[in-house]
Amino acid sequence: MEKQRDEVKEISKELKEKADKELERLRRELYRLRKLKEQKEKEKKKKKKKTATEELTKESASSVSEKPKNISGVKEIEESFEEIDSLLSQELEKENHKTYEKNANYIETQLQKLEQEIIGETGLIEEELSPYEKLLDEYPWLEQPRYEYMFHIPNKTKNPNDFESWVNEWSKILFDYAKYAILHILYLRQLYTEAPFSKFENRKQAIKEISNWLVKQDLARWLSKKKEKLRVYWKTLDLMAEEIYDWAYDSGKLEPILIYEIREAKKEFNGLPKDEFEKIFEKLSEQNRAEIIKIKDRIALKILLE
Repeated sequence: MEKQRDEVKEISKELKEKADKELERLRRELYRLRKLKEQKEKEKKKKKKKTATEELTKESASSVSEKPKNISGVKEIEESFEEIDSLLSQELEKENHKTYEKNANYIETQLQKLEQEIIGETGLIEEELSPYEKLLDEYPWLEQPRYEYMFHIPNKTKNPNDFESWVNEWSKILFDYAKYAILHILYLRQLYTEAPFSKFENRKQAIKEISNWLVKQDLARWLSKKKEKLRVYWKTLDLMAEEIYDWAYDSGKLEPILIYEIREAKKEFNGLPKDEFEKIFEKLSEQNRAEIIKIKDRIALKILLE
């Protein structure tokens, strides 16, 4: 009886992890579509700045090439966003697995419809937002003049509370920068010319203080004694192991896979230190989901079908 309860708990845990992972993917997709909608609206604003004659010509052409709802259906699109956002925010994780899958499938379908409504029949080239543009969505104060004091390091001794508040806020920004730029390793010298860090009064000292704070919070570690390279853990090794296994499984990689093949497969895997690949391989091996193969002086991963 005890064993059965443990097995049920284990299955529930696996379903919960799967649900969490799927919800995170759907949230990312919803975020992407919101950005796509914003881009579409920006394009419409640019068109309004054209001359009256050009506008009339374009409006006439668009009435033929585009569906009316793509232009005037902003309210309907926003209502769809709110509906999906609400579903994602609800306690789907706590529902039973069948109900979760039904909701997830519905959300997936609605996201696909939304993309078609936003893009329209004429199509749209989706611009890749820069890491800084993504940061501005989270931290709009970065470009507000009244927050210029945030680019100066408070005195640790005289104003310890101010310093802690300052470094805590900036550590979140540096952490998110690494995540948005999909960089596992940050070279501090390169940050000197990257926005928003280039605005610091004392760039070298400011970035060093922020980096040390991330290390103190166990969200990063130094990769060199001179503290020039910082490994930022915006994605845990457990999650990386899960993603590498899923990629290998979905791609039908049944033969031993070398590290360089994994690095080339997805941007998220590129730049990951070799020693951490070895840790990931060990995790998957301990879970009986993969086998570590030694090929001369290199190691490879051979996934095991569950």
